Amino acid sequence: MSLKDRDWYWQNINNPGQHGEPPERRPPRWRRLLAPLLWLILLGALASGAWALWHAPNGQAWVQMRWHALLGRLGLEQPAHAAPASPGRYSDSPRALAECIKPGNLIDDEVRACVKGYRAKTW
Repeated sequence: MSLKDRDWYWQNINNPGQHGEPPERRPPRWRRLLAPLLWLILLGALASGAWALWHAPNGQAWVQMRWHALLGRLGLEQPAHAAPASPGRYSDSPRALAECIKPGNLIDDEVRACVKGYRAKTW
């Protein structure tokens, strides 16, 4: 081995990437942007799902119900205690269907429970 070769060898060992040896290859820029981009997509999906839940008629009622349940568990809100209804003279139901029907003429299990007097009207 000549002195020139020996010097070149030791120069590259002591100072890699400066004399003749290619520098370390960095990953392409798009790969470094991939993780933040995926986080941004995930946050966007969560935000759009929350927006859709809030603006759906059923979703808003569900969110309100959960909010009041949370406040009740924390002791910040007292549950509304309605006076128990008594049955009418001509039926076994204490309330009329017209009193308990939901907006949009929706009749479901909650409305039936309201008519029977098992549940207070909260809508």
